[in-house]
Amino acid sequence: MIILLGGIASGGALIYLATTRGKSVPGVDMAQPRHPVTADMEAKVTNLNQRIAPFFKLPDTDGKPTIIGGAGPRPQFLYFVKKGCPCSFDAEPLFQSLYKKFNGKIDFIAVTDAEAKDAHKWDLDLKVPYSVVSNPTVDIMNAYQAPSSVYNSLISKEGVIVNRWAGYSKAYLTEMNEAISKLLAVPLTPFDVQYAPIAGTTGCSFTKYQEGKSVWDTPSKQLPSKGSILKESAQQPK
Repeated sequence: MIILLGGIASGGALIYLATTRGKSVPGVDMAQPRHPVTADMEAKVTNLNQRIAPFFKLPDTDGKPTIIGGAGPRPQFLYFVKKGCPCSFDAEPLFQSLYKKFNGKIDFIAVTDAEAKDAHKWDLDLKVPYSVVSNPTVDIMNAYQAPSSVYNSLISKEGVIVNRWAGYSKAYLTEMNEAISKLLAVPLTPFDVQYAPIAGTTGCSFTKYQEGKSVWDTPSKQLPSKGSILKESAQQPK
C-alpha cells in the first residue's frame, strides 16, 4: 500500500529520498524543513534534562529483550520513528553514522509506532545495526514526551536523561557528538553532519500521542538494572 505524506509516497520513494538528501530531487526543496523545531519545542525538551529516564522492557524486531532506561553497562541513545514518515527516512542514515562513530560504546535504540511486522520491515530495509522496538500504543513516546518522530534522548548508564533534542540539524548533530563524547569520556573528534538541514527539523506527529502521560518522579534506587531484567527474562519458561 502507498501512503502519501506531505505529497511524498512512502516505500521506495522514501528510500530514494533518504539516499539523495543534499542532492536535487524533483519537487522537493531540500533547503526547507518540513517540520521546523519551534521555540516552544526547544523550551519543553530542555526541561526534561537530568530526570530519571522512564524504564521499559520490550522485545525488539528480532525478539531480543530490549531495556530502555535503568542502570546498565553503557549509555543509550533513544530516538523515535513514525511509520511512513519521510522525516524518519531522512534522519535515519545520520543516526546510524553517529552510532558507527562510537563503535559500540553506546547503545542506540529506535522506537517506532509501527506494528511488529512493519517495524521488522523498517529494520531490514534500512539495515538498522541496533535494536528497533515496535510500540504502536506510543507508551514510550508519551513517557519520553516525544510528540513527533526524530525526537531523541541521550541517557547515561546510571539511567538519567543527560540531554534531549526535538529533532536533528547540523548544529544538533554536532551537539549530540559532543555530548556523547563527554559522557563516554573519549576525545572529541568531528562528526560529518553530511546533508543535515541547517534549521532544527523535527518529524511527523504521532497520532496517538497524549500530552501529560510522562512519569518523572521515580527514585533511582527503585529502578532495576538492565542486567537484572535480562536475567529475569532469560529464566522465564519459553
